[in-house]
Amino acid sequence: MDEFEKRDINALTPADPQPSGGKEGRTRKTKRRSIKPKLILAAIILIIIIIAAIRLAIYLGSISKTHLNDDGLTHAIRNQNSIVVHGIDVSEHQDDINWKKVKSSEADFAFIRAAYRSADTGELHEDEEFEDNIKGATRAGVSAGAYIFSQALNEKEAVEEADFLLDIVDRYDIDMPLVIDFELYEGGRLSQAIEAGDLPAASLYHDIVIAFCDRVEEAGYESAVYANYNMLTNYMDSSILDDYETIWAAQYGGVCHVKGNYMYWQCAEDAQVDGIEGPVDHDIWYIEPGMVYKTAAKGKKNAVSIGECSIDFDKDSYELKNNRAKPKVSVTYKGDKLHEGKDYILTLTKNTVSGTGYAVVRGIGKYKDWTSAPFTIE
Repeated sequence: MDEFEKRDINALTPADPQPSGGKEGRTRKTKRRSIKPKLILAAIILIIIIIAAIRLAIYLGSISKTHLNDDGLTHAIRNQNSIVVHGIDVSEHQDDINWKKVKSSEADFAFIRAAYRSADTGELHEDEEFEDNIKGATRAGVSAGAYIFSQALNEKEAVEEADFLLDIVDRYDIDMPLVIDFELYEGGRLSQAIEAGDLPAASLYHDIVIAFCDRVEEAGYESAVYANYNMLTNYMDSSILDDYETIWAAQYGGVCHVKGNYMYWQCAEDAQVDGIEGPVDHDIWYIEPGMVYKTAAKGKKNAVSIGECSIDFDKDSYELKNNRAKPKVSVTYKGDKLHEGKDYILTLTKNTVSGTGYAVVRGIGKYKDWTSAPFTIE
């Protein structure tokens, strides 16, 4: 062994090269720097500010500047003591609807076109925007019904329209009536049939819409007939029709002269509502406080009326949070608690401003009928 080999590697002088790599060669320890508490606090505060800003933007985005109201409207004497609930009706002609803003505009319900029969060819079509509209309305807390624009010339076609509509709405939550929109379209097949004398008697028009409603009710839904003043006066007798079906009457100008007892009134076609670009139809829904409305749907004879149930709230009053008052509602029958979605459908109306809001409870399954219960909003 030579002299170099005898040297101790643990006694290297400064002139000797340091070994590279490995744990043995790391003689200097790195001092860790701790993050100052002030920086952590500042980061937390910044995150909170960002989250608050996002929530504020979402909230402001849902607030409406325009609100549906009674200005310029005169309600029929029979509706003087009713709750006046505002709503709209829409179709594919209104697209990209912001339903949260619609709800904040005090539109508590909507009739949404689901289908239509072509006025010239007579073919049936689904409304292109129905799926988006029904889902958006439901998520925003807007009570929703669906309608089909009819051009039926007889009972057979009316039933065909009902079946077409039922097939479309089957996969959605519908908590208001399914409606036949029975009106004249200039140059359309219904107008041509009338002008040709093929539909001379009022009873024929009644038979058409009643056939539609019967089929809808057999399927377990509530039904209604939409028609304007001209149709309800000169072609049908609304004072007779209201004995059989719920009427949604249309007449503009601030007052409705339809003689029949209508539950819904389309009072204008040029309303402005935040969340919808351009004019939209304005509708009124009359609800008599505490009244139990009978469900016309067939097969409900042995069902328990929701009027026999107790409707209770968990508080005496509620505050508006994110522009909404959302009370917890309990429905019981003889002490047994009913289940929402199985035994009843719950919707809230007039719950976006201070005053009195209403819970509308509709019986489903083994229960029938519907009623409203008031709650206070601070």
